[in-house]
Amino acid sequence: MWAEHYLDLLTSKLQQVKCEERTPIAEAASALAQAVAEGGMIHVFGCGHSAALAMDIFYRAGGLMLVHPIFDERVILDRRPVTEWERKEGWAQEAFRQSGARAGDVLIVLSTSGRNAAPVDMALAGKEAGLTIIAVTSRAYAASLPSRHSSAKGLHEVADIVIDNHVDPGDAAVLLPGMEQKVGPTSTALGSAILQALLVETVAGILARGEKPPVYVSSNIPGGDEHNRELMARFGDRLRFL
Repeated sequence: MWAEHYLDLLTSKLQQVKCEERTPIAEAASALAQAVAEGGMIHVFGCGHSAALAMDIFYRAGGLMLVHPIFDERVILDRRPVTEWERKEGWAQEAFRQSGARAGDVLIVLSTSGRNAAPVDMALAGKEAGLTIIAVTSRAYAASLPSRHSSAKGLHEVADIVIDNHVDPGDAAVLLPGMEQKVGPTSTALGSAILQALLVETVAGILARGEKPPVYVSSNIPGGDEHNRELMARFGDRLRFL
């Protein structure tokens, strides 16, 4: 069954992430915990399906509250030419400046290929402003193609901490008989698992500091609404999208 084949491939990739990305995930979680403990924010940016990953860790039950996605309508999946905008330089710096990010915060930049101009621009803008930059990207993908940024740098060459999602070049993983194009992308499942694992480790790090992490509770269980309203009263002025 081809569905099982895909799931086996995905499971293998997850195991590879677990074994090989332990150190960068720990380093990234430490940076995130420190930022939150010191009154900072966690910003996250991606284009297209990477923007969907940014949404996956925002305003979510069981998730950390102080996560701020840097959304821009030019690279959100809808009818706009997302592919064109993620390749263009110049606009991402302005999106960063309007985000409210500041020195001491952390910026997670998501780009599986790591070659397009907008994610690289975003990382460069964040670094210049004094943020710690965490990249979730594929080193193999980046090595297979040249950067589209004028600096000739890929995202992994700009970031302070790189978490490799181990996605193959082209993203899709399954070659079916009679087809030339592979199907079954893995970047979304792997990226989501990495981000959620990273935030779990971050919350553990905040607890280890003797502090209470601001974590959402599902509004569908008793007491959830009250808990979340209390968090919003304390931190809501820092969350631009709520």
